[in-house]
Order: sequence, then structure tokens, then C-alpha cells
Amino acid sequence: MKRRAFLAAGGLALGAGCSDLLADSKKTEQSPPPEECAIDPSVTPGTSDWTSKRGGPKNTGSVPSDDVPAPPLRIDWTYTMGGHTGVSPPVVAHETVYTTNLDREVHAVDAKTGEHRWQANVSVSSAAAVAGGRVFVADDGSVTALDAMSGEQRWRTDSDVGAHLLSGGVQATERTVFVSGDIFLSAFDAETGERRWRFSTGLETKCRPAIANGTVYVGSDDTSVYALDAETGERRWRYKTDGRINCDPAVADGGVYAASDDGNLYVLDAEMGEKRWRKEVGTVGHLAVDGGHVYVGFGGQYGPTMDAFTAASGTACWSSEEYVSGYASGIAASSEYLYLPVGSLSGSYSVTLGALDPKTGETAWRFPNSNARFDNGPAVVDGAVYAAGMGTDGLTVARFVPKD
Repeated sequence: MKRRAFLAAGGLALGAGCSDLLADSKKTEQSPPPEECAIDPSVTPGTSDWTSKRGGPKNTGSVPSDDVPAPPLRIDWTYTMGGHTGVSPPVVAHETVYTTNLDREVHAVDAKTGEHRWQANVSVSSAAAVAGGRVFVADDGSVTALDAMSGEQRWRTDSDVGAHLLSGGVQATERTVFVSGDIFLSAFDAETGERRWRFSTGLETKCRPAIANGTVYVGSDDTSVYALDAETGERRWRYKTDGRINCDPAVADGGVYAASDDGNLYVLDAEMGEKRWRKEVGTVGHLAVDGGHVYVGFGGQYGPTMDAFTAASGTACWSSEEYVSGYASGIAASSEYLYLPVGSLSGSYSVTLGALDPKTGETAWRFPNSNARFDNGPAVVDGAVYAAGMGTDGLTVARFVPKD
């Protein structure tokens, strides 16, 4: 078993914001959100497919409201795979759900029926990214491209081409695959696997990059956020913070949203790299942007929490202590509901799929207790929510749809 995968399977946090631990739920009285906190449903940076771990190349973790189901939800189907290392967040494209067991299996499942389509046995320690009819995954030393419809291997890089790639650091467009590494970001031709360029950072680069308008945005342990030309890897700008950048950055409405271990959320101008605003929030594990808001999940004084701010100015809108941040969890945001892992009412360490109201942060729904812990993901596509976790029979992926 790979060391990184073993740590992930054990639920160890990737930074303070990624702890699976949940303190006792504490509800506090909140004042009504300021007027500027109104949700704007026309500001939706997400797309209908969920082609990578954070929704797509921009890492916004958001989806158009028309694609979001209204709770309460029920399980439509479940699919169980082999292995015990861990399960990656599901990604959905071509009416297919793609996931990995973070060891030696990549699986494709029919998104509507749950029927198994194919399994590829390749070394993998990352979530998948889908683009141009291919599925891309990485392990500790190589990148692999699989045919999205058949699972047939199209190419695989030599182990020394991308040595020491990190789990979960894969992002893709139709032309290029981007992979984070020890002190670099590499770009590979999506069709051939030939490396196009390699940009060296000062220290380890854990983040999955965000791509928008021909520019790649990535953070590094060297405390900097970089903007690179997607074709050449040439640096366009660099913004230095006072802490490591471990949370995947997001790009929306001309801004780059990046969280630093210095406890601040930074919003930078995507073209120039100039700071728009900064907010002290704590150590952020995950973020999402939608409806004119940015949602951040982080480790607070009493355990994991989530805060909502206006994307334009950083005005605080609400805070919730229901969110549970784990090694493979995230936020699926929309103007109607935020789907995410929440604390179950059954116990202080139990986690289930839930939904928050993006206007107030109040819990709109949580999945009743079951024999599975659905805390990886979620992904929202075409009126359904897809989440993964551990069931009684092993690593499980499930599709949730509205109750009849």
C-alpha cells in the first residue's frame, strides 16, 4: 500500500482544515445576513458536468441550480468496489461516474443505473480528471490516460518523467493534463502523454491547479500563488502570502480564490495578480464559489465549520458548525442548496451527506443514518448527487435522487 494512500485511508488530515473529527454540534443565534449577502443565481461559474474533484478545471465546486435536486433525497443505487485503501471523490461525465480505490483500480459506472461499465487495473493514488474522451489519473510516479468509454489504456508516462507526483493533484483540459509534484507543476499532452513543460516552485506543490482563459493557477508550500501560461508554463505573476498554500485555488468572475496556512483567504485579480481583498478565516481545507458567494470549510476552535462570504468584498454572511471536512470531502455549491458532508445526529464522530441553505447556512436536510458513511465528494450532475465512502461491504459509491 502506498504511504500517501495509507495516510488518506486512516483519515489523517491534509492540514488542519481537513480533519475528519467532529466536535459536539453547537448551534448559536445568528443575526440576519447583511443585505449584500443576497444570493445572485445569475452568477454561476460551474458547469453541468463534474469532470474533476472540484467540479471542473476552474475548481469552483459549483453547479447550475437547474441541475440541483431538492431534498429530501433517497439512495437510487450503490456500487461497491474492491480494496481497502480509500475511495476517491466521484467525477461524472459522459453519463458515467468515474472513481478510484486509491490503490490499483479505476472504475466506471453508468450514472443513471449504477451498472458497472469497466475496470482498469493501474497504479493510482489520485482522483480522476476527465477531458477529451479520456480519464486521467496519477500515482506516485506516473500519469495514465484511459479511454473514457472502454477503460483501455491510451498512454502512461515513464516513472521518471513525473517522479513523486502527489495524490489528487490531477487537472485536465481537452489539450493538456496538469499534475502537481514535489517542487513542480508539469503539463502533458492529453493525446500523446508527451510532457510539454515543467514549472519549478520553491517547495512541495500539493494543490490541484485551476485553469481558466489560457492560464493555470496553482499554490505551493513556498507560500506563493502562481499564474502560468497554460501553453508554455511561463510565469505571468506570483503572489506571496505568509503561509503554505494547500487548498485547491478556484477561479470565478475574474478572481482567484486562494487560502493560505497563514489563516487568510485571498482573492486576487486573475489577470494581474493584485489583491482584491483578504479575510482572516483560519486554516481552510476546502472552498467553493457560486451565486456571488465564497464558501470556506475550515478547522475552527470547536471543530470543523463553514463560513460564507460575499465574493466581491469578503463581507461575512453566516457560519455553520454542521460541516465535516475530511481527506476526500468537498462542497457542491449552487444558489439553491449546498451539498456536503455533515455531522450525523447519531454520534459525535458520525458523518453523512447533508444540505445547507446557501442564504442562511441552516441545515436543510441530512441523510438518515445508514450502514455507509458517505463523506467523499459530493458531485452534483443532472438532478442527482453522487457521493462515496465506506459501506458494510467495502468502498461504496452511491447516487442520491429526490424522494418520490
